[in-house]
Amino acid sequence: MWYNAGMTEQLDMLLWELAEQQPWLLPVCFALFGACVGSFLNVVIYRTPRGLSVNEPRRSFCPSCNKEIPWYLNIPLVSWLLLRGRSACCGQRISMRYWLVELACALLFAGVAWQLGEGQSLSAVAQVLMCAWVATGLAMLCIDWEQMIVLPKMALVATGLGIAAVLADPVWFYETASMGDAFLLAAGSGVMGFILLKLVALLGRICFGHKKKSFADAQAWELKQEGEEDLLLTIGNTTYLWSELFMEENNRVHLDGAMLRDKEHAAGTITFTAESFTLPDGSEHRLEDYESLAGSCRGMRTRREAMGSGDAWIALSLGVVCGWQGACFALAAGSVLGILWAIIARVSKGEPMPFGPAFIAGAWLYLAYGRGWVEAFIHNMG
Repeated sequence: MWYNAGMTEQLDMLLWELAEQQPWLLPVCFALFGACVGSFLNVVIYRTPRGLSVNEPRRSFCPSCNKEIPWYLNIPLVSWLLLRGRSACCGQRISMRYWLVELACALLFAGVAWQLGEGQSLSAVAQVLMCAWVATGLAMLCIDWEQMIVLPKMALVATGLGIAAVLADPVWFYETASMGDAFLLAAGSGVMGFILLKLVALLGRICFGHKKKSFADAQAWELKQEGEEDLLLTIGNTTYLWSELFMEENNRVHLDGAMLRDKEHAAGTITFTAESFTLPDGSEHRLEDYESLAGSCRGMRTRREAMGSGDAWIALSLGVVCGWQGACFALAAGSVLGILWAIIARVSKGEPMPFGPAFIAGAWLYLAYGRGWVEAFIHNMG
């Protein structure tokens, strides 16, 4: 064992007895601790995608005026409500996301603690590691929701925490007493989840990632930026947001039979990436060197990723804990949750929407209820 098994067994027995006598006590304690962890996660969610250090400055600061927030105005779940969602230093509105993250982390930690109930018996070490795994997943969920990016390093941290939790209690996760077998099952399931999402993304690109439009007559096109807003590509009477065309680094936009005004070159294909464009003669130019671009074209082709490549990293971190059955369940449940959210939020057709949050929520649903559903389904099929 990579930890003191005897001491851990004694702690497990103590906690199980406590759970039987006072089943509400451990979830409440875990919830309070989870709210504090959620407060720290808000720092991670804000700073990490922006390349800021999580440790410096050590104290939280107002995102509007950068003034440090004193501890008595940074009490999890309480301060946001008392301040009515506004900063005490400058009066600017504070996103409700901060309070929701603290609440979600508190509820998730309470849910993990509830596994100590009768018939669950998840060990104490695995409890702590699962709380860390869930917290990392919550951070990934929020970052993907707000920024539409997945940080592979964060997914690898979650993967490591998940494998450690499996090794701490292999019987609960994979019904085996062998740590070696549990490690192989966890690692194999994570890799299978990673490959599965890569295949889904590839299939989506083949089926939906290529679009082509041809025009009988040459159409005027223009690429410009209005104020600090997104770049706008206008072809004829249709306007495209640059951020939607280039949700992924590998996306491309091709203008066929195209000419660029003020450039002497033969008509041909002009290829755009998110930050540059290539003329038919092969010369490459950076977009930041031009205030605007305009010309004419006879067609447009786009190559877009139907699913973000970061979702495969999420699948890796989920698969090690949930197993291949859980990864498939999370993928299916996440798809349903994503569709429901698109309907509720009235997401327009073609509008980008991250899949990662629904995918992670599907994995949590599997750990809470899905394991029993899958086992019952397999039993009935048998």
